[in-house]
This record gives sequence, structure tokens and C-alpha cells, in this order.
Amino acid sequence: MYRRTVTDVVSPPEGLILFCGMSIGYEDAAVPYAHTGRAPLTETVTFLGG
Repeated sequence: MYRRTVTDVVSPPEGLILFCGMSIGYEDAAVPYAHTGRAPLTETVTFLGG
């Protein structure tokens, strides 16, 4: 939904697309849902520039 907006700001190299998601806040323990594991950051994120 926001990929194009983020792309306009970040300007990734040609051939790359941005896939991003961020969760902000605290878990609501009253909401039942399946917990899933997380891949290590190095497997899922590429930092450009610096």
C-alpha cells in the first residue's frame, strides 16, 4: 500500500523493490493469535548507504 510513497523518498536502485512492515506498540495479551518465529535481521534486511 505504501511501497510507492517509500520508494519516492528512499529512491532504491533500479531493479529493487521495497517490502517493508513495522509493528509499533505493545502486544495485546487479550487478543488470541498464533505467534510466529522471526528470521534473523541479516536474512531479511539490506541496508543501503550509510
